[in-house]
Amino acid sequence: MFQGVPVPEGDQGPKHFDGPVASGYDLSPTGAALAAIESSIRVAVADDTQRADVGQKLLAPGPGRDRWATARWQITITEPVDPAIAPRVLGYTITSYTATKASVDIYARQADRSITRTSTTVTWRDDNWLLELPATPDKPLVAAVSTTPGDMVALPQASAGAGR
Repeated sequence: MFQGVPVPEGDQGPKHFDGPVASGYDLSPTGAALAAIESSIRVAVADDTQRADVGQKLLAPGPGRDRWATARWQITITEPVDPAIAPRVLGYTITSYTATKASVDIYARQADRSITRTSTTVTWRDDNWLLELPATPDKPLVAAVSTTPGDMVALPQASAGAGR
C-alpha cells in the first residue's frame, strides 16, 4: 500500500524502499512490469513532500519527466487516497520487451467498477527500471476498456496493510 493505493510486490521486486521510492527490480519482463506498476502509482499519488524524490528517482530523465514536474508542481496532494475509492490493479500485459526497454499495459478496476488500461514504458538505467514518460503523448496513456485481455497476467489483490 502506498498513499492509500494497493501496490503489488513479488520476488522480482521491489527489493529496496527508501521513503517513498521503491527500487530493486529484476532485469526481466516481470521485474519491468512490477516497476511500471509500482512507479506509476507512486508518481501519481506521491504527496507534496514526496514528489521531488519520486520524480527524480522513479522517472527516466528527459522531456517527459520535465513536463511531469512542471504539471505536478501546479497541484497539491496532502493526504493519501481513500482506500475505499482507490483503483485496484488487476494485472498487466507486456506489449514489448528488450533488456533495456519494456512497454507494459496495466489494467485496473476503478471505484465505479470500470476497467482502465494504462500504457507505460520503462527503461533499464543504473541497474533499475525507470518509468519513461513521453514528451508529448501521441495517444492517451489511460483508456477505458470493457474487459481485460485473455493474455493478461493477473495479480493477487494487495492487502490493505500499513504499506511502505
